[in-house]
Amino acid sequence: MSTPPKVVLASGHVVDTPDRPTPRFPPDQVPRVTAQVRDALQRWEVGPSTTVVTGGARGADLIVAEEGLARGALVIICLALPQDEFERRSVELPDSDWASRFRKVLEAAEVRLLSDAIGAVPDDDEVFAVTNRWMVEVARALDPRPHAVIVWDGKEGGGPGGTRDLVQRLDVDRPEPRIRVIDPTPRAYEARQAVDRPKRLLALDGGGLRGALSLEILAAVEAGLRDRYGRRDLVLADYFDYVAGTSTGAIIATALALGHPVDEVRRRFESLGRKVFAKRLLPLRLQALYKDTPLRRELDDFFGAGRTLGDPELRTLLLVVMHNTVTDSPWPLSNCTLAKYNRADRFLVAPPDRNLDIPLAPLVRASTAAPIYFKPQTLQVGSHTFLYQDGGVTPFNNPALLLVLVATLPEYGLGWPVGQDQLLVVSVGTGSAAAVHPELRRGKVTLAFNARNLPAVFMNGAAVSQDLLCRSLGRCRAGRPIDREFGARLDAPGLSGDNLFTYVRYDADLSDEALQAFGIQDPKRRKRVRKLDAVDEIPLLQELGRSAAGGVDLDRHFAGFLDG
Repeated sequence: MSTPPKVVLASGHVVDTPDRPTPRFPPDQVPRVTAQVRDALQRWEVGPSTTVVTGGARGADLIVAEEGLARGALVIICLALPQDEFERRSVELPDSDWASRFRKVLEAAEVRLLSDAIGAVPDDDEVFAVTNRWMVEVARALDPRPHAVIVWDGKEGGGPGGTRDLVQRLDVDRPEPRIRVIDPTPRAYEARQAVDRPKRLLALDGGGLRGALSLEILAAVEAGLRDRYGRRDLVLADYFDYVAGTSTGAIIATALALGHPVDEVRRRFESLGRKVFAKRLLPLRLQALYKDTPLRRELDDFFGAGRTLGDPELRTLLLVVMHNTVTDSPWPLSNCTLAKYNRADRFLVAPPDRNLDIPLAPLVRASTAAPIYFKPQTLQVGSHTFLYQDGGVTPFNNPALLLVLVATLPEYGLGWPVGQDQLLVVSVGTGSAAAVHPELRRGKVTLAFNARNLPAVFMNGAAVSQDLLCRSLGRCRAGRPIDREFGARLDAPGLSGDNLFTYVRYDADLSDEALQAFGIQDPKRRKRVRKLDAVDEIPLLQELGRSAAGGVDLDRHFAGFLDG
């Protein structure tokens, strides 16, 4: 059993006034922040042997004071100003009970005045900076290394004595178990993290412009859900809790997570493809076949140049898969606020390195930087500068199984329960083909051949392997046969006898045989439609996608996940 802390120092943002232009700690976030404060004090086993030192303002100060009193702790309120003046300036809020809560806390707490401690006090806002120093001194007089609860969005304050000022006075430069930082920023997707019902996950493969194919499948899923729920305005972000994407799938996944309907994403995707793949550069003598300026511009325009991975307007959890070329490792980044490198205690690092603050459009651009086709993307993460390439060169071009792991393993923050009645995983491909070089001879496998084909080889191999694993661990309700030996493995038990999730795989067959049956007799066109940059074949890819979407059967494939 751990020893309760001697002292807990508490500070942070006040609850927003109605006229605050940019929300920082809006009133509707008070229950969430309170729950996290309660969790911190419970984990530390705060009780009668602990003293809570705080300032008494509405929001962070009073929440921690109330929770401390509820656990039997001694609470010291350090007032910067006389009670009436302080209540008027830092507690009162129209149509709220903060003033009455303040008075109730003062009745149960030990109250100290700054003027009694130092004599004359500044007559401007500098008084709050002086109070920060005083509170830290009071806490350290009782314990040289006090615990602390800080409610903070990591940004600079609007004047002296803000939360950053107090954090700097704590003299910490890394996350520590004795410091709990709580970000009060309202995020639309954060409620999706709770385990309140069975969860629905959507994973989107990479595949360049073949993403036009997967969009037609997604359109059928969205249309079916609209019919099911009787809502013509329903978007996939209303149904799925977590969306993951690699490469072109990252573009689509991000757009869906922001709440865009599939039809809008389809239009933007067509425009992006025609602009990005409009003109080739001189091959091989340069870093890439295509300029990346059009891609950067289009992504900035679609997603918003100022958005970050933790953008408050994202409506679902989002996972983007990249390859870090510097460390030669897969980099799956999510916006889950509970993940280690997304937690607010990353604000304590100098410079801060919280992944939620990475710009969103460059992040997606990094996931789409297919070798040969585009140059790597540079991203700054704290004090480190890394180069990233297409997530399709990792084992996770099909990110379905990775998404399951990120959603269920406690190391990633969520720890959602597994079970075929607990998780629905819908995986959408960009088309696959076996024997795409049936007449190939050894002498034709040249450096140029490999340069043209290896990105697609990586992506196809990764997609197949992840699909196979998902069908081996989950109960597969839909999916084309993987090969003649393995088959489709529909409705089969998992390796251990239990299924970890329900799995649905939608994809299209782009083999020569299938394309010929579809009416594509020209062998050059069959070869062209499988390429990552087949810009002239977008209409055909859409036809193939609509054909594959004919296999979407929500009542059968999504059974058990269509209520609520």
